[in-house]
Amino acid sequence: MYFNEKRQGLAPFVNLRSDVGFKAVFADRNNKDILIGVLNQILPPEARIEDIKEYSDREQRRDVPYGKKTVLDLVCVDRDDRTFVVEMQASEEDFFFERCVYYASGLYHLELSDGVRYKGLRPVYVVSFLNYRLRHDDESLWDTDHFISNWRFTEKRTGMVADQTISVIFVEMTLFTKTLEECVTEFDRLFYIFKNSEGFQRIPEWIEEAGGISRRLAEACEVAAFDKEKKLKYEIDKMNEWDILAQREFAERKGFEAGYADGEAKGIADGMAKGMAKGMAKGMAKGMAKGMAKGMADGLAKGKAEGMAEGMAEGKAEGKAEGKAEVAKAMLEIGMPIGQILQLTGLTEKQVKALR
Repeated sequence: MYFNEKRQGLAPFVNLRSDVGFKAVFADRNNKDILIGVLNQILPPEARIEDIKEYSDREQRRDVPYGKKTVLDLVCVDRDDRTFVVEMQASEEDFFFERCVYYASGLYHLELSDGVRYKGLRPVYVVSFLNYRLRHDDESLWDTDHFISNWRFTEKRTGMVADQTISVIFVEMTLFTKTLEECVTEFDRLFYIFKNSEGFQRIPEWIEEAGGISRRLAEACEVAAFDKEKKLKYEIDKMNEWDILAQREFAERKGFEAGYADGEAKGIADGMAKGMAKGMAKGMAKGMAKGMAKGMADGLAKGKAEGMAEGMAEGKAEGKAEGKAEVAKAMLEIGMPIGQILQLTGLTEKQVKALR
């Protein structure tokens, strides 16, 4: 996508959801009225801005008292000495909420100069336009009509807000999905321009007719309206952005390729290991079943043969003994002497006497 844009040259209108486009419009002091108008559509009623007296862009670094340097997109101070940090976050990053709180805390601390008591502290607001979705506990609460979240110090039981301290406000641009026909308020028109400015070939007629801050915002996005110095700076910033995005895409592609290769190798190794284990288990089970069946069949046949032989032998012996007993009993009945009976039958004297 970025390579195509680079080959085709600069679009007629800036992309407000990119860091370069956002800065080209809102870091321009000539567009102070636009910044105030947009912020007043986002901020709670008690935080409305009448005028901005200090204005610094992201190139200015400010030291927070506890050591870490921060680079802020746009820092404004209104005539009530309240500080507003405004930035566009084009891509998701880890711990972004914590970073916003860190920025706000540092600026809040800076207000407490020597000789100033705590009651002199003024509120700090961080307003972040996000080109991605936040993760919410209940996603059903967030949609095209509810895409601005306001994070402040709040007492949990009563809901009381410490509104003179720090507020972090997120504007989730990807949640705004209204069509041109659905944009009937100034709020809707402003965020429609935020979402779609890069596709404009000229200022749409309906914006021309609507006038107000939405028309001023659309006009401020037109690259042809930039003066020579601003246009040159925008072109340089845009080329640097293309280079950074190209490097990021290259790194992501290389990382994907390396990860894919590692994953493929690991998948093959895991598959072979699992296949061998499964095959061995299946083979062992089949072999055991087959061996048991064969062993049982062989054992049954052998047992049957041995049993039959043993039975026949036992039956033969038993039959022979019964036959001798019958002969001996007949000899007793005719009065043959026991001695002769023992000699003729081979029975014992006890066995013969038991026949009487």
